[in-house]
Amino acid sequence: METTGSVGDKGALPAGEEPLEKSGSSRVMTLADLTLSGLLLSDFPVVMAWRKRLFDEIPEICDELPRLLTGYVRTPEAQSLSPEVRRARAVRHVFEHKKALVRASDLLPGQTTTSFVGPVIYMDTIGYCIWPELNTVETRSQNPFKISSDVAKRLNKEIFPFWLDQQRPVQEAARAAAYDTGDYPFMDEVNGDSIDPALKKMAGETPKCQELMERVAFYLSDKSTCVSHTVPDWDRLLKYGLDGLAAQMRFDLAVANSEPARQFLAGVIDTFEGAMTYANHLAEAAEAAGNSELARICRKVPAQPADTLHEALSAIWICYHLLLQENTNFGLSLGRLDQLLNPYYFKEWQKLGSDEARASYTRHAVELICHFFLRCSDHVPLSTSGSETLFAGSGSNQALTVGGTRYENGQVVDAVNDMTYIILKATELLSIRDPNVHARYHADVHRRDADGNSLSRDAMDDYLKRICQVNIATRATPALHGDIPVIRSMAAYYADHKGVSDEEAMQDACDYASIGCIEQNAPGKHYGNSGSTLLVLPAVLELAIFGGKHRSDGTGGTDPDLFNGQPRYTSVPLLGMTCMEEFVSAFGFQLNEMAKHAVQNNNYLGRVMAKERASPFLSGLFTGPVNLPGEQGAKFRDVAAGGAKYNSAGVAIIGLADVIDTFCILDELVFSGKVSAAELLSAMGSDFSVAKHASEQHDWPHYLEKMRRWLHPDATVPLPALSAERLAEICTAIKHTAHYGAGVAQNGIFDNSLAVTYSRRLTRMIHEVFYAYRTHRGGRYLTGYWSMTNHAGFGMLTQATPNLRRAGQAFASGITPCPGIVKRDGTPVMALDHMLSVAAVDSDAVKNGYTYNLSLTTRGAAERSADIELFARYMRAFTDNNGVLVQLCVSSIADLVAADKAAAMEGAGAFEALAPYKDLMIRVAGYSAYFVTLSAQMRTEIIARANFSLKDGTEQHAVHSL
Repeated sequence: METTGSVGDKGALPAGEEPLEKSGSSRVMTLADLTLSGLLLSDFPVVMAWRKRLFDEIPEICDELPRLLTGYVRTPEAQSLSPEVRRARAVRHVFEHKKALVRASDLLPGQTTTSFVGPVIYMDTIGYCIWPELNTVETRSQNPFKISSDVAKRLNKEIFPFWLDQQRPVQEAARAAAYDTGDYPFMDEVNGDSIDPALKKMAGETPKCQELMERVAFYLSDKSTCVSHTVPDWDRLLKYGLDGLAAQMRFDLAVANSEPARQFLAGVIDTFEGAMTYANHLAEAAEAAGNSELARICRKVPAQPADTLHEALSAIWICYHLLLQENTNFGLSLGRLDQLLNPYYFKEWQKLGSDEARASYTRHAVELICHFFLRCSDHVPLSTSGSETLFAGSGSNQALTVGGTRYENGQVVDAVNDMTYIILKATELLSIRDPNVHARYHADVHRRDADGNSLSRDAMDDYLKRICQVNIATRATPALHGDIPVIRSMAAYYADHKGVSDEEAMQDACDYASIGCIEQNAPGKHYGNSGSTLLVLPAVLELAIFGGKHRSDGTGGTDPDLFNGQPRYTSVPLLGMTCMEEFVSAFGFQLNEMAKHAVQNNNYLGRVMAKERASPFLSGLFTGPVNLPGEQGAKFRDVAAGGAKYNSAGVAIIGLADVIDTFCILDELVFSGKVSAAELLSAMGSDFSVAKHASEQHDWPHYLEKMRRWLHPDATVPLPALSAERLAEICTAIKHTAHYGAGVAQNGIFDNSLAVTYSRRLTRMIHEVFYAYRTHRGGRYLTGYWSMTNHAGFGMLTQATPNLRRAGQAFASGITPCPGIVKRDGTPVMALDHMLSVAAVDSDAVKNGYTYNLSLTTRGAAERSADIELFARYMRAFTDNNGVLVQLCVSSIADLVAADKAAAMEGAGAFEALAPYKDLMIRVAGYSAYFVTLSAQMRTEIIARANFSLKDGTEQHAVHSL
């Protein structure tokens, strides 16, 4: 089997990789070799030692944030304040009393927690969930956390009881309060009609929408956990400093004509002053450690504007890890750092008088970025044993975006610069999961030479080639965004806002950055809360099949429907349908019902979040809530309450490929008469296996009769008792229908046009259903397809589906096709079939982005250059065909199987067996993770994914037995 070589060797560039001499972009001014191939990880001893500690040490729970927050909130002063004022004062208290940590060897000041790496406990959201596990969190088998006896005691005796008795997390505060959508003003700033689904409830009542969320199997909302999933406006921080921004706010406060505006501005000023106090403490700590340069920097930034690269990066890091005290470390992202930092880098480089000095300065820039990456790795999400099933292996999903384009003088122009390649170098050297690095690529702009002329068909541009080099070296990063479809989609949404011109919309869309996993928003302007809802699409499929009823409640005539609890079918069940359009109509009806409840839940919790847990520090670093110096027109409203320039809520749809394939199966087999609906339900009930029931106490006909009574006690047509031969025929027929991922051919034996039709029709339907709904902040619901590890967790809760997916198996990840599919004649799917199927999805219907996970197997070191060229050609084909985003996994199946066996080992020798694989990075479905930190089910799912040979595009499972 082909292999990617040894795992874990980060001392040098991969063997066979050559320097990449600049041949194009005039925007790259200081680098002749775009790979910076002369720099090795071993050139940076502090960085190398720090990276080693990341994999050698277990993260330790730190109680600094909950201790400081609880200490303030329980004071009489805090208890007497309104929630908005109390929140701002509490954040300021945390900033001013946070421990300032600086070492002599540090290049950036401060840490997110007091641990080298630690999970942060957010007591006012989900921190309390770890309470039952304080005694077991150190010994659990998957991703344990250390915790000292003192910390455990404080949490158990002082902190958790206070929050249980006197403070409520958002979802409990919402449950306890009365609620009526009629009490809230209309805030939509997007043209056209929109719906805020009515909800009215009494105090203490749990509405149906919240009940469905708490059942987990239908949708989840992050409104009870975070106001993250956005990018702050770092540009205003670097240009004006906190003090300059606060001066404008003090002016606005003096003339504000409403009490809410005055409270809001006073709160933002409070947090800015707290941040500047913390920076002074960092300066004192740096001086005490003998780090005079950081002491100087911290006395200047973030209070004052930055003048150097080191100052700019320090200002961003200080404010970023303070934002993580205010907001959950879940998807708060970093934006286009190459665009922000390049002017500082180039200005300093120009001042140097010798080639030696300039080379040394570039080396220092790489080292600074490495330190920044490692700082971003100093915190991890606080995960319970239960959440490990849904989010195992995830970091904090801090997306960092490089490359892409800008809109200047009415033109879309190349934005790739020197810092783009410096950041890519740090990405390559470290090969760590945080930050979550994304590269933007424009299929036209980036395929031009320095004079703006299009490259020949056979020529490969430097930038794409470098992205592919880094992917092969790291195995999993960066992800690649297609600028053309993303900019078109986002510009259309922005232009639909009242008062926004097409020119302004295009400018903002061209500046998009990746958020959290893969979602795209204009940084510092668009608060998209892009991970607000996770929706399980196969649950909608089930409702369409069973007439609005769910198998977990029973699907017979006397069983309750899911949404109303009434013993009636809300749409015609599959057994009563006569044509495919009936099923499409039923699916659309059930989709809208699920969407309505998910939107109700998000808006309901979001309004409580805006009141109880405002984000004044984030709001002060955003366009819309506050004015820049000398400007006016701000809303003076928190981002959580609709203060941003653009607002939306992101819905991540789980299990799309399973539903597309089911539509094809119903169309081709059931409604053509080849397989009856009753036979399909029987096959599903048997979990597509006769053998499963052979060892059970009852015989097969008895089992079928029992299943018939369970599914359809009132049905007039009994489900047939399938013979083993008929079941095998049905499974074979299903396997040889059209499948999403099997290509885009329109006729012949490889005709897959039906799958293309349904992939476009379904995504358009889902977009239109959700876009009709209005968020609590104004703006619309935007749909996308990314799943983290939720496709595995939700799959565990779901019985068999018509596409041969068995009970408990993972759904397909993101927008990726299902594993194990073949073409109509049973021949293997090839890489281009897979890629072009995904690219055929209408990008305008995926405004919240999508994750396409493409696994490629490279050859040995001798073929490295050829592999990079082939890799780049695949990426070019994807972007040429309007692909939105592709995430690359460059690991052979053999490597993954070996790592899986090592991760499953227990007892003597387990640690030694795991050592070679502990930093094996893999793309999951929106983020990178270390393979061995994933759950056993998730590791199995990744091994089962389609994996294509770079040499010839062949799917590897088809030619290798494992």
